[in-house]
Formats: sequence, structure tokens, C-alpha cells
Amino acid sequence: LLLWHLMHTGRWLRFQAQMEKARVLRTGDHYHILSVVGMIVLTLFAAVAVTIYFVHRITYVFQEKGIVLPDAAYGDLVHLQIQFLLGILSMTALVILFLIFNRRYTTYINDAARTDPLTGVLSRKAFFQAGVKALDACRSQEGLIGYFIMLDLDHFKDINDRHGHPEGDRVLQELGATLLEVFHQDCLIGRIGGDEFAVLLYAGISREELEVLLRRLLTRVGRIEIAGRAVSCSVGALPVTARRPAEVLYREADALLYAAKERGRGQFVIGSPDGEG
Repeated sequence: LLLWHLMHTGRWLRFQAQMEKARVLRTGDHYHILSVVGMIVLTLFAAVAVTIYFVHRITYVFQEKGIVLPDAAYGDLVHLQIQFLLGILSMTALVILFLIFNRRYTTYINDAARTDPLTGVLSRKAFFQAGVKALDACRSQEGLIGYFIMLDLDHFKDINDRHGHPEGDRVLQELGATLLEVFHQDCLIGRIGGDEFAVLLYAGISREELEVLLRRLLTRVGRIEIAGRAVSCSVGALPVTARRPAEVLYREADALLYAAKERGRGQFVIGSPDGEG
């Protein structure tokens, strides 16, 4: 009954939600999973080895003392060793459970440190770190491998000045949720700073497919309202090739973003692999 009440407390439910989030995180933890499995197997073998040693040690001591146990007493001794083994296995199970929870909580904390707390996307540092790794993994590919996309809200400063920073934060939160909804796979999404966001789309899609995604993004952003008026954003998308580092992609995509802003509200510009607009 006490455990039931404990599992329905707010603190436990929040902890359980953190564990579930850690479980579904795509962190590439194959090494850590293998290490936990290795520790479990090693602990089980150690428990069995200790039990066998304990049995033989007692038998040896009795033989040295010249004590001969009847069959019934020897059976009791065997049962004692079985109980001893079960006790060790129970302690082992608790240790394993602790390791699993500790690993999941550590994964959650690490992910929280890499995530922008307001919008739920990657922080600037985490985005570029993950982007470098993603680009390095594609070094062997030739030609177009994806797009580096920069975007920000149109006239965001006016939103903060007229409606206050809480409303501005709400708009940023909805924009982050929209990005996660539109670009939901094969990509990295990060908040670079203020109202500026970046998306590294490393799925092999065509320019036409990208245009469909960007139009969908602009439509979804247009559904975000403040004081009854729809907001908008500008987007610059630069093709990614395996020969270009992340810093260069960021600068050139940012230039395309400002080219889109010069065209007016809610526009996007897609560059070409050779750097031309």
C-alpha cells in the first residue's frame, strides 16, 4: 500500500516521465548498453562463483575437522547455500535496477543540458557539435546530401516591444514546436539565438521536396497568432555538400536568410550548391 501511494505521488510521476523520455532518446548508446549487459553477466557469474566457493569451503572445513554430516544435514547445508545464492541474486537485481535508473536519469540530464529550455530544440552549442558529427559521417558521399536552413521571425522585436516578452516567449515556443512537427526526422534543429533557428536536414531530398516542406512550414507558422494577427518568418536554405564545413554553411545560409527578408514577410530563398541564389 505504501508503494502504491509512493508511485502516485507527483515527484514519482515526474521522475517516471524523465525515465520514459530518456528511454526514447536517440543517443546512440550501444556502448553503454553493452557495458550494462556486461556488468550484469559479470555480477551473475561472480554470485554463482562465490556460492560455489562457499559450499566447497564449508565441505573442506568439515573434512579437516573430521566431521561427517548425515545425508539429511548435508541436504540442509545445500538448501542453505541455495538461500545464500538467492540473497546474492536479490542484491544483484537491486544493483542492476539502480544502474538502469541511474543511466536513464543521466541520459535525461545530459539531454536537458543540450536542449534549449524555452523551445525544446537543441541549444546553439549542441546543434553545432551534432552538426559537425553529422557532416563528418557524410564525408564519403558525393554531391548533395541535404540542406542547411536558417530562419527567424519577421519583426520579432516589435512583438516583444508591443506585447511583452512573455508573449514573445510563447511565439518562440510555438515556433519550436512547429519546427519539430514539420522536420520530424533525419535532421537537427537548434536555436542559434533570440528568434534565429537553424535546421540541418541531411535527408536526401530534391529541391522540389524542400520547397514543399518550406511552404508547409510557412503555413504552419502563419497559424501562430498574437493579438489576432498571424506571425510570419523568413527562411534561407543552402544545399549541403560533403566538401563544406559547418561554419561556412552557417554564414552562407544566414546570407540567404537576409536575402529572403529583403523580399518581404514570409518568404524563403533556396541557394544552389555552387553558392549562387
